[in-house]
Amino acid sequence: MTEYGSTTVWRRRYHRYAHLALATWLGVVLYSPLGGDARALLVTRTVVFPLLVVSGLLLWQAPALRRRLRG
Repeated sequence: MTEYGSTTVWRRRYHRYAHLALATWLGVVLYSPLGGDARALLVTRTVVFPLLVVSGLLLWQAPALRRRLRG
């Protein structure tokens, strides 16, 4: 299948949805009373934020990374 085949488009679409869900969680924790909860802050700092960063980098650099891995 080509680089821009239906599988790649499907994968990128759901990757974007996951990235947006993580960003939504971050926004909710920052801008709501939930930000005062120690457990929510811990989960956000240790799980959500690192995943959001990696997800964003992969969305940004995925085509270049695929080209390099292919040779």
